[in-house]
Amino acid sequence: IFLLVTLSGCTVVGELQSKVLLRQANKLMERDTDVTQKWSDEFLEVFTPTNRAQFPANRDFLSTHARQITKLLDESSSLNRRAADKYEQAARLSSRDQRRRGLTSIASALRKSAEVNEMFKSLMQIVFDETVVDQKNFNQRFLNTAQQVQLKRREMDHYTEEGKRLLSL
Repeated sequence: IFLLVTLSGCTVVGELQSKVLLRQANKLMERDTDVTQKWSDEFLEVFTPTNRAQFPANRDFLSTHARQITKLLDESSSLNRRAADKYEQAARLSSRDQRRRGLTSIASALRKSAEVNEMFKSLMQIVFDETVVDQKNFNQRFLNTAQQVQLKRREMDHYTEEGKRLLSL
């Protein structure tokens, strides 16, 4: 009987610790939402087809914004990875298999989000690449990378939806 009480006590403590970790992860995700809004707003405002068509004449203008966007992308990636760590820790503490799998899927989505950010950073690096000297090459590389971003976002969305389904959200 003592063993049963101890095991059920561990389960309760684990679930409570899991909830604390999830609250922490959600706070990180809220911060990331703000950061993502900042970089995506600036990205959409600056990297318009019109501005890209003016490359390389406006390289300095684009570079200034690319540096700022890159800083925000780094911050977002860090927040995503930290939140993913919290979700994985919470998953390990969960006693229910479906919940554990759901939390793990959400963690995977957050890691994919960090990968998407890295791909956006590679978009920003095109601006700094001195071998890119004409608008056609710039746009071609830009659009190719943008397509890869969309594929990675689909993977992220898959993990998010799977996690929500398993967690009944």
